[in-house]
Amino acid sequence: MIRYFRLLLLYLRVSIQHDAAYRFDFAVRVLVSLAHLAAELMAVWIIFSNTDSLNGWGVYHTLALLGVYRVMIGTITLVVAPNMRQTMEEIRHGTFDFVLLRPASSQFLASFRKIVLWQLTDILLGMSLAGYATVRLLGTMPPERVGLFLLMVSAAAAIVYSIWLIVATSSFWFTRIANIEMVFWNVFEVGRYPVAVYPPWLRWMLTFVLPMAFVTTFPAQTLVGRLPGAMVWTALVLAPAMVAAASWFWRFGIRRYSGASA
Repeated sequence: MIRYFRLLLLYLRVSIQHDAAYRFDFAVRVLVSLAHLAAELMAVWIIFSNTDSLNGWGVYHTLALLGVYRVMIGTITLVVAPNMRQTMEEIRHGTFDFVLLRPASSQFLASFRKIVLWQLTDILLGMSLAGYATVRLLGTMPPERVGLFLLMVSAAAAIVYSIWLIVATSSFWFTRIANIEMVFWNVFEVGRYPVAVYPPWLRWMLTFVLPMAFVTTFPAQTLVGRLPGAMVWTALVLAPAMVAAASWFWRFGIRRYSGASA
């Protein structure tokens, strides 16, 4: 465990050195994150200029959800998506052999080699927005609710990571799966709004088939105090189960990878 922690610190240091060499690009990307948030806030303002609630979700509830959505966007693009894309490309070109030859877990190396530090902007902006909305709703920020919220966000990150790992593992059988990634992003777009606004059948799908509700809506409900306890326990069971299933699928794919020299 200590060995992998040191490796993670090494990758983080390399990422910092890389971003320090391109400071103007880093600054531009931060401004882009701010522009994205501004556009999403404008969309919320337009919606609530014409209605008082979205099936029970007021403006500050929706802002808390938008904050969680930005946190998850930042988490995905900080470490999950860049590494999975690199892994898929290496498998397609045959250079994944060099990962397998290293004396470390192939799943760890495939998941954490690249860290896009400027995406921390989205995480910080999202946390700030969610915190602001919660204080406006409750007048305070209860520590126990913050702890439960962080636990739910961690479960959401594990669920998203599992989905991406399964997609990346599919590269062992399919040469190009970029379209599958686009499907994920299109589905993930629904997470910027509460699942309560969708028809019952779609709400069920987004909860139990494509668990987007566990990624954005339920963490936001935890923060504002509207999530049933049963869903908290479901998330805490679902997240490790999905990680275990994705890890098994990864090992299954590795055993069937023939390598570039085969």
